[in-house]
Amino acid sequence: MRLVFVCVSCGCHYLVPATLDYPDGGRASAVWCSACQREAAACGAVEPAELAAVAVLLAVRALKATLAGRTAVPGPPAGAAQAGPDRRPTRPAVSSRGRTRPGGVRTRLG
Repeated sequence: MRLVFVCVSCGCHYLVPATLDYPDGGRASAVWCSACQREAAACGAVEPAELAAVAVLLAVRALKATLAGRTAVPGPPAGAAQAGPDRRPTRPAVSSRGRTRPGGVRTRLG
């Protein structure tokens, strides 16, 4: 499977080669699609390294979620405590009075 990226300029989804290098020797962008990358290069814009790193991280997270068969869920912020699953019982515990029946008490007394 390949990584899917979202262009920050036009918002379209696009695929890039796994190595982020095109066969003609050009470098693929993790931030812009090929059309927007050409426009940015013509304007002299440089791809922001931080934005590219976040784009790759989100694409890898989405790929792992797809492979796991679930939808992509954003992770907790760094340093936030992870809450485990809710382990409370679904109904209240039965008390000792609730377990005794009138028939059971009569048999013990008789």
